Amino acid sequence: MPSPKKQKAIEFLNNITNKDKIAIIHHDDPDGICSAILFQDFCQAKKAKTKNFFYNLGQTKLKNLPLKKFNKIIITDVSSKDISPQFEDIKEKETLYTDHHPAYKIPKYIISHITTSQGYIPSSRTAYELTKEKIWLALIGIITDSGNLYKENNAFIKSTLKPLNLTLDQFQKNYAHILSNTLIYFEKNPQKAYRIFSKLKSLEEITKLKKYTNKIEKEIQKTLLEAKQSHKKINGINIYEINPKYRIKGIVSTILSRENTSEPHIFISQKGRDKTLLGISARQNSNSADLPKLLKIATKNLPEAISGGHPRASGGQIRKKDLEKFKQNLKNYTQSSNF
Repeated sequence: MPSPKKQKAIEFLNNITNKDKIAIIHHDDPDGICSAILFQDFCQAKKAKTKNFFYNLGQTKLKNLPLKKFNKIIITDVSSKDISPQFEDIKEKETLYTDHHPAYKIPKYIISHITTSQGYIPSSRTAYELTKEKIWLALIGIITDSGNLYKENNAFIKSTLKPLNLTLDQFQKNYAHILSNTLIYFEKNPQKAYRIFSKLKSLEEITKLKKYTNKIEKEIQKTLLEAKQSHKKINGINIYEINPKYRIKGIVSTILSRENTSEPHIFISQKGRDKTLLGISARQNSNSADLPKLLKIATKNLPEAISGGHPRASGGQIRKKDLEKFKQNLKNYTQSSNF
């Protein structure tokens, strides 16, 4: 029997008709995109009209999106910490909100299905469980969001891989990595990547995207070397300053953090085109990890700083001129009795 909130989410989806115009708002990472496509396929199968909108944490404002013509909204994989204060701007729309980040206060007029009580359940898995669309695409979203590192996803992953006759490593290498690298290739035009992904009819069609991934693979190897050369330690915390050509910080951080799972790894690079901001990516593959707490302390009292995420994978941003203060906050914390 579904929980009351999940049941309301199911009812929202079942009540969609060909008269509906639905805006699908999603995070700009692979999990956000995969989950959005699953919802899109479901809605379009019911002949509803849809349009997707990318949501960039700390930047996108709902009031600035052209949502007037839509009578319904689906929001997936967007942290409630970032979006909750903006729900007031769409309160006249019937809205379904699904997410797996730590929950903040969500208004009663929002139909919400938050999965944090179940553990770490990426949004693509939730979208599949609600829509039953393209389980292989859901699995890509789960894996690219590190869902395979959490035991609560083991049964889902195993049961999905079995009929495909693939191991997890094979699936990652031959499909998940290709999709995530293609998104990186189109980082200046992510909507093009979204359109390409939404047209994929089968897992096998992903191999057609290999032509986009060679440049990304070369940049990953180059940045791995750069990260190792810049590596410094602050009392057990590994710090790397990198300058990748593409948005591969998350991939590089995941690879290097696997080489030393007991300690936190923090990767710092310029945030997009804004030369005044630095993006932060943190990883730690251990049961004792609490990266949201670590980054919250490291960014304390830093103007324009943002941080958040999951125990083993978190991120944020700081001003470039605050980098030394960020490091000092880390040093002070690691020298305290609370670390």
